[in-house]
Parts: sequence; C-alpha cells; structure tokens
Amino acid sequence: MLAKRIIPCLDVDHGRVKKGVNFVNLQDVGDPTEIAAAYQKQGADELVFLDITATNEKRKAIVETIEKVAGQVFMPLTVGGGIHNVADMMALLKAGLIKQLLIRRPFGSRN
Repeated sequence: MLAKRIIPCLDVDHGRVKKGVNFVNLQDVGDPTEIAAAYQKQGADELVFLDITATNEKRKAIVETIEKVAGQVFMPLTVGGGIHNVADMMALLKAGLIKQLLIRRPFGSRN
C-alpha cells in the first residue's frame, strides 16, 4: 500500500497567502514563510505555492517568497504561476524550488 502524503497548496497573491472560493472574495490569511513553517511543524511532506494572479497580470514568479520559505523549511517546494520562460525557471530553482508547474494555454487563448 502506498503511503499517504500531505501536500498543502497555498494560493499566493502579491506575496501574501489568500483564501477564497473560486478566487473570489479573497481574504489575506498570512505570511507564506510563517504558514510554511507551521505546515512543516504539522508534518507536511511537500508544499505547493500557486501565484494566483501572476500569469494574468504578466508578473514574474514569486522568487523572493520562495527564497524566504526555502531558508526556513526543509521540504520540497513547488510553484505554479508567473513562470514565463527558462530564465524564470532557473531563478526559481536557484531560490530553492524543487518542482515547477508549467501549463501553456491549456484551454486555448486567454485574453
């Protein structure tokens, strides 16, 4: 039997963790580094960060956030959103990222 893994996913917007339903009525729930440390203390196996506005706003990925988190926790980190090219990928890897979520227009063109 495969072991169950705990992999929380944090929705991040402009460097802050947000919660909402279908990305509507987003509420600020805290600092990503503090929340990541709390999840590690509770036994999370990995942590996923989704920058929920970076792609639509054509912003870069949350490299600074990942640098801070990677300096505080010891678990695999994954990021999605705001990864536009190989340079963005390399910056995240240097910041401490293990995995990256890359999707290029999965449902056609987005305006």
